[in-house]
Amino acid sequence: MPPRIPRASVGWAKPFRKSIISDSKHICPIRPRQRHFTSSPTVADAAPAADTNLDRHALSEALLEIQKNAASFVNISRLQLALRGLEQTEGDETIRIAILGLADGGASLKQAKELLRLVLADPLKEEEEWERSLTRSDDIGKPLLVRVGGNEGEVVEQSGRLVHELNVVSPMFHGHKLEILILEMDPPTEDATHSFEEAVLVPTIEIPTSSSGRYTPVTTPVHRTFILGQGVRGAASLLSYPLNANSETVGGAVNLRLPNGESLPIQTIDIATGKEALSTFRKSVDNAISYERQWFSSGIPQIIDWMKSGTSMTQGTTKEPVLRLIQSVIQNANNNLDAERSRQLAQVLSTKASPTEIIALQKTLTTWAERAHTELRDQLDIAFGGHKWRKLGWWKLFWRVDDVSMLTSDILARKFLTEAEEEIIFLAGRIEESGVHGVGAPPPQTLKTRDDAPKPVEEPSSGVPPPNLRDLIVVESDDDLPEKIKPRPWPLHIPITRAFLSDTTVPALQALAQKLVLQTLSTSSVSSALAGLMYASSLSTTLYEAGAVAALGIVWSMRRMQNKWETARKYWEGEVREEGRKAVRNIETIVGENLKEAEMNRGLDPAAEQELERARVAIKAAEAIIR
Repeated sequence: MPPRIPRASVGWAKPFRKSIISDSKHICPIRPRQRHFTSSPTVADAAPAADTNLDRHALSEALLEIQKNAASFVNISRLQLALRGLEQTEGDETIRIAILGLADGGASLKQAKELLRLVLADPLKEEEEWERSLTRSDDIGKPLLVRVGGNEGEVVEQSGRLVHELNVVSPMFHGHKLEILILEMDPPTEDATHSFEEAVLVPTIEIPTSSSGRYTPVTTPVHRTFILGQGVRGAASLLSYPLNANSETVGGAVNLRLPNGESLPIQTIDIATGKEALSTFRKSVDNAISYERQWFSSGIPQIIDWMKSGTSMTQGTTKEPVLRLIQSVIQNANNNLDAERSRQLAQVLSTKASPTEIIALQKTLTTWAERAHTELRDQLDIAFGGHKWRKLGWWKLFWRVDDVSMLTSDILARKFLTEAEEEIIFLAGRIEESGVHGVGAPPPQTLKTRDDAPKPVEEPSSGVPPPNLRDLIVVESDDDLPEKIKPRPWPLHIPITRAFLSDTTVPALQALAQKLVLQTLSTSSVSSALAGLMYASSLSTTLYEAGAVAALGIVWSMRRMQNKWETARKYWEGEVREEGRKAVRNIETIVGENLKEAEMNRGLDPAAEQELERARVAIKAAEAIIR
């Protein structure tokens, strides 16, 4: 075991640099090539100085108001992390840093854990137990949470939680109070800086929930993120990420050994060289010069400086990463609020037709309604006075009874508002083109049960009311009818009404015709049989008398068939006309209301505007405190 030297005289090999080159400005006798670390902080890049008079309680209340009134515009996970920081002692907040290995089969994650071991390891000690636990082969591909802090010599390993946790003590980060999360992740490749930062600053851990192999995603917000790539493929991936946009919060490097004199636009580190340097110094302190040369050429000290920046304990001031997180949450919420308001305004402008267009469309709608009522009247007069409808006369039912359904369905298909249906489709297209939406048909059940449609005035009658087809024949319930018409971007009242008549009244009319024919034939047959029996059983009954009985039964049955069938036909004619009138009236009402509403609404929806205003007030209150 190499001899121990006092800790204060080493200080990460600074005495060696001073004793060897006292007059040189360089830190080692062999000056390494210049590296450009895109994520290393500078004095100019540092966050604004923390306000010593920051009202943390008021700021916490303001963030809670944002969570209450602007939850849809803020990342709740990051907001909770900011609130957690404000709840801790001022200047002693816990800073959480994520080291993300790019998804490449576990190679980057393995190197990320090795990098963390080199960052936290004490070169004056032999390899500790936590170092072996960190790089253990069976846990190398699993996420890990390392808590840096605690008492000297305390190493606590906790594996029974959702994420494997490890508590270690590092002399380099004494008093910094860090939580370092290591996991594998492939950040998005979008060019938008905002979405990229949201993804890498709120990484997702997949936690196994059962033995079946299912995983539950758990978001873990952090204050800072360091992305580590492996090899040439990792360098190509890092070059596509906007790492320079916010170098204090998001950093990155690639583990790649370059030839002498070569460099990349991104930071490169050599973990193998750093590992070799640590091993060399632990063998003997006599290898200090070699250790220093290898250690600084590996690029790891720059990563240590980036992780330590702003995380040390301060007296009476909030740590910079906490303030930067709060500022980022507020700024993102403000940006999202502006984007949502712009989106709603753009939608309003795109859906608002000019007053001239709306007036013209209203006139067109009125003209269409007049033409539809005229068509309904004229076409149905032609249909009910035509040859096909006369084929269903009461005395023709004996050989036409099976044609009732076919002939009535043909009348509905050819004469029931066919032109009006085509014209309303064209009119709906014009309305949609003008920017007024929502003229599609409501659900079919609303059309069948609409009670506010105008109804004809019925004069009171003392006679027996005409029979109702639905009273004579049990028909299928409206709620049980199959949905045959799919939603379309135009009013569907006419086809739905046509389908409703075809599915309910036509089968009832067909069944009534069959019933009347059967009743008539039965009554006629019974009366004829009775007349024959009377004539055959009694010698006093003449043929004239027996014929009179038979004729009476036949005439009575025929008369009853005629009355019921003609009454049913007239009722069906009236029902078809009435349902058609209701369909036209419903279309005119709904489309007219949409046009009227489009004419009245010239701004944002009042409820949405109030919601945006409450969110804006909450965000502005937090901004006023943090400034």
